[in-house]
Amino acid sequence: MKSTFKVELVAISDEQYKLYVFKNLDENNNSFLRYITTVRCPNWEGYSPQIGDIGYIQCEYVEAGEDYFNRTTGETSQYNYSNCYFISFIKETKKDNNKEFKF
Repeated sequence: MKSTFKVELVAISDEQYKLYVFKNLDENNNSFLRYITTVRCPNWEGYSPQIGDIGYIQCEYVEAGEDYFNRTTGETSQYNYSNCYFISFIKETKKDNNKEFKF
């Protein structure tokens, strides 16, 4: 199941399968869902968030044994592990309302 959360990146484990720990900004401090750990696969391409980045993460919760399409081989494979996989991150940007009248 794909999910999207407003988050802040608080930790990175820099290994082949990179782990990201995000603080879920939509949850209170005592919530079980306050922190989300995701796995980024080695063949993943796109923006790599940095610690302190605030934005929106899309991730997918999968169970071991579920099928997925392997882009590299063009075949259907199965997940070996249950996990939350990192899909994408959109960094929040500040809107500048004074663009038109800069003196």
